[in-house]
Amino acid sequence: MSLLAITLTFLGAAREISHSTSASRDTAVPGFLGAPHGVLTGGIEAAVFSLASDDYTLRTGIFAMLELEGQGDATTKIPLFGTTDIHFWRGLIGFQTALSFDGWARRALGDGGGFEVTLSGRHESEHQTASNTGGESPDYSDTRPVGNFLMLDAAVRLRRGPVDVVARVQNKVFLPNAAYRDGPGADLHVRWRASPRFHPFVSAFAEYEWGANGYPDAYLVRALVGGIVPSAAGEIEVFVSGDVGNRKGLPAFTREATIGYGVRLAFW
Repeated sequence: MSLLAITLTFLGAAREISHSTSASRDTAVPGFLGAPHGVLTGGIEAAVFSLASDDYTLRTGIFAMLELEGQGDATTKIPLFGTTDIHFWRGLIGFQTALSFDGWARRALGDGGGFEVTLSGRHESEHQTASNTGGESPDYSDTRPVGNFLMLDAAVRLRRGPVDVVARVQNKVFLPNAAYRDGPGADLHVRWRASPRFHPFVSAFAEYEWGANGYPDAYLVRALVGGIVPSAAGEIEVFVSGDVGNRKGLPAFTREATIGYGVRLAFW
């Protein structure tokens, strides 16, 4: 392979196989989840530069997201957006490098097929906001920040007619002094390109994180069912959600089962 056959580009999609429709709570796209807790999310996952040949594409970039969450109690005043009183926020920031095997995927999986491996390094921290009314804030001194971790994931995409199927497996390896030891997870996404203007989809995600440094184990199983409105600028995802397991952030000790609804904006 000649160096002259390699193309360098700046700024673009972080992955060949997008993560924007994952049911994971760690999906770096703007959006909101209404009911029962009211969650507002902002984020970006983008390649700073990419190196592409006929058979491979290497993308290196950033991952950053911020999630604001309410309690979903009597403070809820706007049904569409959930709560007006944000109790918790958590943030993730880091780098990532993704390698897609474009040539092999075309030959082995057919048109629209993809196979990609991504290595990420991230820091996650959790915080709470003080009450605007002067009341006392809950004591979360026994809850430690999640901390630093490396995550390796592998994704495959199959396209058969108007149907896309994406499967992804991942594992987090936490560094010393983190809240967890390691955390495997899996993603499954099915999208039906029924028409140029509307794509029904279903997405499921599950993870289990083994606790460390006195922190308990945590798990989450979550699913989204809805539709995607595509455009030249990006996509609008509208969905209902269901989950069972541990909450994220400071209320991670709480386990519950909930049903909600939400909207996301995905640019890649």
